[in-house]
Amino acid sequence: MVDVVFLLIIFFMVSTTFITLENGLPVDLPQASSAAAQPEGLPTVTLDAEERIFLGGEALSEAQLVPALQALLAERNAGTVILRADQRVAHGTTVRVMDAIRRAGATRVAIAAGG
Repeated sequence: MVDVVFLLIIFFMVSTTFITLENGLPVDLPQASSAAAQPEGLPTVTLDAEERIFLGGEALSEAQLVPALQALLAERNAGTVILRADQRVAHGTTVRVMDAIRRAGATRVAIAAGG
């Protein structure tokens, strides 16, 4: 029994080292004590501190985000999009990007937070 528990601990320790954030974009996420792990494979929109928008590591304008995200949502058959916004980004910019995500056809927007 102890061997099984030990192997599970080793497995989780090793597997968490392979989890990578969206193409290594440096974003200072707001902290939340109730933050949960992000599901894999969902489209991720990132807003960095300079309010640049990234989709899959590619920089886009707000106008380019909607058609690019529509295509990605159709390709992955997904309804949820993860939004990773730096905590220094203005609230108005975050809301505009969330609106663009919804216009692209996302049914849910998950806000990423640090834990």
